[in-house]
Amino acid sequence: MSRVVTFLNSEIQSDENAFFYGNYYFDPQSRLADPALPTLFHVSSSQKQWTQAHLIDPQSSRTLVEKIELLTEESASVFFLNNRSYLWLRVNFDQYNIFYVKETTLIDATLQLVAKRLIITSVIVFWITAWLALTLSSIIAKRADEINATLANLATHDPLTGLANRLYLTETLRNMKSNEHKHKVISQACLFVIDLDKFKEVNDSFGHNTGDELLIELAKRMSTIITLPNELIRIGGDEFIVWAPHCSIQQGEALAQELVLVCDTTVPLNGLEINTGASVGIAHYPSHTSNPETLISCADTAMYKAKKQRSGWSIYDNQNVLVNEQDVMLKADLNQAMLNSELILHFQPKVDMRNGNIVGVEGLCRWQHPRLGLLMPFAFINLIERSGKVQDFGRYIVKKAIEHASSWLNEGCSTPIAINLSPYNLLDPGLCAFIQQELIENKLPANLLQIELTENETCLNIKYIESALAEIRQLGIAIAIDDFGTGMSSLAYLNNLKANTIKIDKTFITDIETNKGHQAIVSSTVTLAESFKCDVVVEGVETRDQADLLLSLGCFIAQGYFYAKPMPEHNMKCLLKDGIKLGMAVT
Repeated sequence: MSRVVTFLNSEIQSDENAFFYGNYYFDPQSRLADPALPTLFHVSSSQKQWTQAHLIDPQSSRTLVEKIELLTEESASVFFLNNRSYLWLRVNFDQYNIFYVKETTLIDATLQLVAKRLIITSVIVFWITAWLALTLSSIIAKRADEINATLANLATHDPLTGLANRLYLTETLRNMKSNEHKHKVISQACLFVIDLDKFKEVNDSFGHNTGDELLIELAKRMSTIITLPNELIRIGGDEFIVWAPHCSIQQGEALAQELVLVCDTTVPLNGLEINTGASVGIAHYPSHTSNPETLISCADTAMYKAKKQRSGWSIYDNQNVLVNEQDVMLKADLNQAMLNSELILHFQPKVDMRNGNIVGVEGLCRWQHPRLGLLMPFAFINLIERSGKVQDFGRYIVKKAIEHASSWLNEGCSTPIAINLSPYNLLDPGLCAFIQQELIENKLPANLLQIELTENETCLNIKYIESALAEIRQLGIAIAIDDFGTGMSSLAYLNNLKANTIKIDKTFITDIETNKGHQAIVSSTVTLAESFKCDVVVEGVETRDQADLLLSLGCFIAQGYFYAKPMPEHNMKCLLKDGIKLGMAVT
């Protein structure tokens, strides 16, 4: 069926499939009008309107027309009516508005597809989230276990050497005690306390980095001789412990000797050959104590005995307890000893054996303890070394000697005073300046102060300390090598240190009348001193026969009990003022 409708003198031809407006053709079956979908055309002006619907009932058409008349340019391209979705398009031509409306299922299908995909996505996301949660939980738990293991290792191991630490040892001994009535019984064991000799001086003089390197190297060397079930433990500072379960006393003695030997070898650090040595104390379970936790105290007591006796190692003895208690007390009192001037000098004269004249004195330190009385050096020198006050002690002795020499000079006695200094004192970078300042303040000529360097105590490369001695020599202070012949570097000392005096150790003098070997050593030393243009002083002369023999061997200056024992300053000053000759035969 076809029909013709006229709008505003314009002709529009229409049939059930298409219509024309002027030169414009609208086909419902075109791409814009899918015949399978409901479609509506609506043309309107201010005077007339026309509607063509396809697959849409009249009532729905009227409703759609009412809807589209409300649409504007700002309206959405999709609207919904009666649960259906419609796309619309408007064309403005002169005074006419042409609307094209098509029902669509694309959005609904899209929404359904999106909904389905959202559900699938939600399920996938859920399972991914669950998997990630489980995976992350496993990773976090594993990481937590690793962190806990790391923290446990840090808590029970020394960060510098990697060895077990004090906490580990405490737990080990506590577990040993708790297992006494179980199948893990240890019938016997040894515990070793190892303390490095003179480590504090090395640490203070060369810095903590060098000290740490020394600890690491010695820990490696000791580890090479420690085999399981024995364990090497560092409990702090320069102290190590070896825990040796099932070890007998005899096996412990053998291991202690190995530990001393391995620690006594030189360690090259920063161009120096450093050798601190070590003192080892041994305690045995259960013969020394049945309480595992007191083994450390027992071994520590034995270690202090070894250090004092310079024996390398020692086994715990109940009698050591009293000695150790006294050492602890003295160490506490040492802090005030220098402040209160309790450390004093006694003096032993050096005598020209040819005429009995006093040509010099040696200042020897004593401790005038307020409760224990006068203490000899062996009672406190090791305590000073362990306390880290070696350099302070060296300056203290220098100051006292200069003050005494200045006082004597003011009273008319120009006798030089010699004092003993350790090579560790020479590591004090300000020592030379300190000596120079004290000489100036006390108005004392430098030749009235002498320094005696103990040969067999050095653990340092000679080349390091020779520069310090060179500075001291430039002040005009004479240098002597004490205990000459007892160490292994006598010729090196003479050649490098350029000493002014050689002091022959008393060990060669005690039996010199009968020991031909010692006579030869003394005679050779005199010849050697002449070659190096050094003076010779003989220590430990106790009899007239020894003095006469030494004179015949070319020795002229001596000190020892035959002439005088060390004495307080007042007595020494009286001898000097009176000009008394010592050791001369009564005629």
